Amino acid sequence: MEEASLNKNMIEGQIKPINGMSEELLSAFYSLDRNDFMPETMKEMSYFEKNILLEDKRTILKPSLIAQIAMSINLKANENVLILGATTGYLSAILSHQAETVIVVEENEQLLNNSENAIKKNNINNVVFVNNEIARGYNEQSPFNAIIIEGAIQEVPHNIIDQLDEGGRLLAIVQEEEICSAKLFKKYGQSISEQKLFNCKIPVLSMFMKRNSFSF
Repeated sequence: MEEASLNKNMIEGQIKPINGMSEELLSAFYSLDRNDFMPETMKEMSYFEKNILLEDKRTILKPSLIAQIAMSINLKANENVLILGATTGYLSAILSHQAETVIVVEENEQLLNNSENAIKKNNINNVVFVNNEIARGYNEQSPFNAIIIEGAIQEVPHNIIDQLDEGGRLLAIVQEEEICSAKLFKKYGQSISEQKLFNCKIPVLSMFMKRNSFSF
């Protein structure tokens, strides 16, 4: 009961006040307990309003950042979404309430197993986990309506953009001169539009440091 109360307080204090937050998305947050998705050694931090740094610059995103990402990608019921980096599976679970299919690529086996177990515990059946290199994406099941990189990058990888469907969008947190901002990229033929969404601060994923990348 205490966890349920803490989870509710987290949502009402950190997520509900976000401008533009829909009742549908709030309902997805209320239906899940963030505690289910945290590593066993970090359960006491389940409802903290801060990003939690893991090894190799992996980050458990704070609840409000997860909410901003889920709101900004604006998934429809018939859409598929690719998430690069599972971390805890919490974002995947939230988006499972909106999308038709959620595919998650994760190369860290411990993070993948923890995320998959949390998804199973919550009886979610439209999330698929793939043990693969995050920077490769998942070309085998492309094109995707939406792609989310769960961590910061320095440049937008061309191979990931190529996995978007026509009109598809990529949400990525891009670091430029030490400043990180979430951006939404949309694909129209050979053209890519770019929209800045909000500022945030998280480490750059090692596999998305500047090298073999293509920026728009």
